[in-house]
Amino acid sequence: PADGGLVGYDPGYTGQTPNKPGSVEVSISGETLGVRGLPFHQVNVGDPVFVDGWNVSFDEILVVLDNLQLTANPNYASEDPRPLGMVAAHQSGPFAVDMHHPFGFLGKDGQEPAQALFKWDNQDNGSPFLADGTRYAFSYDVSQAKYPAYNVNISPSQVADYDLMVRKGWSKLYRGTASFVGQSNYPDAAIEAKFEAMPSVVHFVAGWNDATRMLDCVNNDLQPPSIDLVSHRGVLPKSSGSERAQITLHVDHLFWDIVRHENAWLRFDPIAAWAPSDTATTPFDLMTLNKSLATTFSDGTPLPDRGLYQGAPNYAVAPGQVDTVNNRDPQPNPKQVVLNINGTPTASAGTIATFMVFSAQSQMHLNAQGLCYVVGQHANDPFYLPALH
Repeated sequence: PADGGLVGYDPGYTGQTPNKPGSVEVSISGETLGVRGLPFHQVNVGDPVFVDGWNVSFDEILVVLDNLQLTANPNYASEDPRPLGMVAAHQSGPFAVDMHHPFGFLGKDGQEPAQALFKWDNQDNGSPFLADGTRYAFSYDVSQAKYPAYNVNISPSQVADYDLMVRKGWSKLYRGTASFVGQSNYPDAAIEAKFEAMPSVVHFVAGWNDATRMLDCVNNDLQPPSIDLVSHRGVLPKSSGSERAQITLHVDHLFWDIVRHENAWLRFDPIAAWAPSDTATTPFDLMTLNKSLATTFSDGTPLPDRGLYQGAPNYAVAPGQVDTVNNRDPQPNPKQVVLNINGTPTASAGTIATFMVFSAQSQMHLNAQGLCYVVGQHANDPFYLPALH
């Protein structure tokens, strides 16, 4: 139902609620970038940017969460999918959330907005969590939308989009706007004319199903910080107050130009090259981009890398040289942007749309930067092919 099945609930705590010793409070955040968008000119040094001169803002970032668990033995590396220990506490959903506008308190980086989801005061058997240095593995599902669902922060104007997700079987839905703010100055006049013919503003929508399990996440709060150490997995209840487990979405993954590689550059030119001239009334559906990873303009001409001429942060490398900031090679052939599958089977990441969705599977984290084992992405797993429609 378009108006039913989304039910309100009390998460059990707020930013002002006194902390209950030994409890685990679960929250959500899309980080500052999910709220403010991805600007071409960085707000903070190290922020991901569209090296080809685009700003991207968001209207909504809808995600469905379910099957949250704390389990014993958070001691496996993120590439090891072995079963964990006994479930100490679980919480079923599904929870319908908009990562674009969480509110209530500051998140894990001290700047991002975050919002309460629920809290565990005790284990499922009623006993308290051990606060003696015992860590509990934290796992959760990204789930297909369904009814009924807990409405965390979906506004009345977004209910129709959630209903669309239910009907399509999607787990995520994005709406946003991309605006070209760089300098269009490609040195080849004929190619520059093709860039100038692309729309400078693209309103877009993307909905897909990448429902999967985020298993045994790293907790970057444990010292010293690390994104992937066995000793830094799970949450650590404490007797002095509550412990926070923040499910964090990294919105930039959808626009990476290489999969399975943190600190990737972002690109919108391969999308804009196929966008209609006017998307104000009907947003461009990114999931229709069944185009080659060797990107082209809409007439089939190879689409070159104009990031070299935009003065983008962290792009001060010459073609063929290694980018020491991002620890990766730039485009090996600057005359044609090729989206890098990085060892992923070509058959499953063979178009721009499937490439984007595969990359977005790994955008869910714990406590800002903590990586989770993404079921279905590892080479030893049956390869998970996201469903676009």
